Amino acid sequence: MRWIASVLLLASVAIGAVAQSLPIPEPLRAFIGKPAPKATLVDIDGKKHPLSDYRGKVLLLIYWAPH
Repeated sequence: MRWIASVLLLASVAIGAVAQSLPIPEPLRAFIGKPAPKATLVDIDGKKHPLSDYRGKVLLLIYWAPH
């Protein structure tokens, strides 16, 4: 089990190093360092969550949809 964890850790470090060395695509450069656009997300219970409520906090957005 330790061997698998070690391999996964090494692979994630290698992928991170490669990802940091890649250039940022030109269309995305305009958004770096700028505030996020106004947006409101609705959860599965129908509750609205404006993106502005999370200002200054780390927010992980996962977009997933079945085919």
